[in-house]
Amino acid sequence: MIAAVEALVPTDNGVLMVRDVTADAPQDRRPAWNAIRIPNSRRALQFAAADGVLLIRCAHPLSRPRLRLEISDTKFGQDEAGWDWAYRGTLELRSGRLRVESGDTIIAEPLLDIDAGAGPGSYHVALGHAGRAEYLHQSRQVEQETVASDRDEWIAAWQRIAGIERYLVRIWPAT
Repeated sequence: MIAAVEALVPTDNGVLMVRDVTADAPQDRRPAWNAIRIPNSRRALQFAAADGVLLIRCAHPLSRPRLRLEISDTKFGQDEAGWDWAYRGTLELRSGRLRVESGDTIIAEPLLDIDAGAGPGSYHVALGHAGRAEYLHQSRQVEQETVASDRDEWIAAWQRIAGIERYLVRIWPAT
């Protein structure tokens, strides 16, 4: 394995991205947003990738999942148990470097510039998740518990369930 980084990640209305560092303009992200849409529906897929952007729609708008990003120079072996492997696809990395993003929220430094290892080109991506249903259940309880809470109690309640929802993103060269 070339690299592995892990952190609790704030989301932007329940969405986070793993993307090429150069895909920072709206037109660079539009293909991924189009890929996540379900035609003729108001609903959307939970995960999708296009060009250099992987979109992850979390279980709740206030999700703060634990994200682990693993990069290898060869294909990963057998899928790790305990994860629901929900998405497999490719990313086109123009720079060969990745970053994690969730809107204007602050992201941990190790997730801002990650070398994908093989330079610019096509990469396979596999996404596993765990804890989505549990987080959704816990978030409903927090919503009910904090209806009449002050700000500090509200923040503490949401922080208590951070990290229950987890994502494992594995990336390796397509060649």
